[in-house]
Amino acid sequence: MITNDQPSCFPNNVIAAVSARDDGTVLDRTIENRDDPNIVQNRKDICETVGLSYENCVYQIIGYNQNDTFDVIREVTEPDTEGAQADVLYTEVPGVGLFLPIADCVGTVIYDSKRNVVALAHLGRHASIAKTMQKTIEFFKEKGSDPEDLIIWMAPSVAKHDYILTWFDHLTDEDWKNYASEENDGIHLDLAGFNSALAKKAGIPKANIHISHVNTATNPNYFSHSLGDANGRFAVVAMMKEA
Repeated sequence: MITNDQPSCFPNNVIAAVSARDDGTVLDRTIENRDDPNIVQNRKDICETVGLSYENCVYQIIGYNQNDTFDVIREVTEPDTEGAQADVLYTEVPGVGLFLPIADCVGTVIYDSKRNVVALAHLGRHASIAKTMQKTIEFFKEKGSDPEDLIIWMAPSVAKHDYILTWFDHLTDEDWKNYASEENDGIHLDLAGFNSALAKKAGIPKANIHISHVNTATNPNYFSHSLGDANGRFAVVAMMKEA
């Protein structure tokens, strides 16, 4: 794990971390067994490094099925390494870790400093279009949170310069005006910028939003789907410590 790439915006009672390529992949999409023993060992080692046990985590499964809405928020209360399919995991239980495999998309930790609750979101293109960040903040508010108390950290992800699509149905949408542009080589999206804007619009103070400077598409320390890492994934983990 790369020390300089870890978040520093959370209090000491919160564990939040990102692994790197050298820590090994935490998911290999080229093999049928998601829980291959060697891969599970990588997950365990990463968790142990940051001070939690993988057996106390909920493993987040991201689906891309035709009927998926990419805005599923799931509250979890106990560990589940078999996996929970959701775009966002939310917990109010200290000691329950959230474990997300990711590459290029924006792994996002959201923490309420007053209520002591945490969520882990997978904000890729689909979830961004679905405005899952905004919906997650609304979920926090329904649970009793004040947006001004929320702290957001966005893990290493692909930068706009390197996230290129051949088509994008929302290019002319007002919300995407500053975060999608048509260039000579295709349509570029700024996922972190777009989701940061959604968070601000939902009431999160600018000072409470922290975006990693690491571009996964150009930093060799991270798996990047856009650069051909179809199988490798690094991890973003979050947990509130038990008293």
